[in-house]
Amino acid sequence: MRVLLQLALILGICYAGELLNAHTEIPIPGNILGMLILLLLLCLKIIKLEQIREVSDFFLKRLSFFFLPPAIGLMLVGEDVKSQWPLLLFLCIVITIVTMVTTGWAVQLLSKKEKANDPKASTEKTSSEH
Repeated sequence: MRVLLQLALILGICYAGELLNAHTEIPIPGNILGMLILLLLLCLKIIKLEQIREVSDFFLKRLSFFFLPPAIGLMLVGEDVKSQWPLLLFLCIVITIVTMVTTGWAVQLLSKKEKANDPKASTEKTSSEH
């Protein structure tokens, strides 16, 4: 019964994202809006991770299964993909570089923030300087 309640909660949030998309002019798909709503609810601690842990773990363990429909869709438009391969290759390279740079920047920023908030690190730094 608990798993069904967790699933109902996640599906309800997903449905809220779809409703938000249908009734507003937001150019973001409803499923993405649902994920953003879930993230917001988790960050604000309105929903606790324990309330959805079992269903989330179930979905994460079977994540590769959810890539099958897009892969099959790509096979159906294979000729279109073949004709656009240089552009797709360029986009993949650019997006990979942007992702790596953004991730590196975020890690450095969070690392500096963590060091600034850690009093032990600042006392070690001042004692090593003397």
